[in-house]
Amino acid sequence: MDRSEQLSALVSEAFVRLFVELVGHYPLHMAEASAGTCELQRDAFRKSHPSRGVRQFLQLFMETQMFAGFIQDKELRKGGGGAGKGLFEARAAEYLESYPEPTGVNRFLKGLGSKMKFLQMK
Repeated sequence: MDRSEQLSALVSEAFVRLFVELVGHYPLHMAEASAGTCELQRDAFRKSHPSRGVRQFLQLFMETQMFAGFIQDKELRKGGGGAGKGLFEARAAEYLESYPEPTGVNRFLKGLGSKMKFLQMK
């Protein structure tokens, strides 16, 4: 793997990890609605995050088409409408095993910064 591929992998992993930290707990807040469909319990989802800043972000993010599409896509895949688990689903499952204990994204990002400095030296 060359330097460019390593950097790309590190950046991808950082964004997946960040997104998992922000919204990876959504399955805990899905409830059955009418006709066998599931619906996100929005207030419980937002309020369950331990960080006040993230709760404020989620308040805004949940109003976007991006978030609506994300939830719709995840529920369609869960129902068999998509292929197997992707990277997000795998990381979210790992995250949920330790939830609600914070996973230390700041510690992860600090380590990622060290790895990027190492790549710059090469």
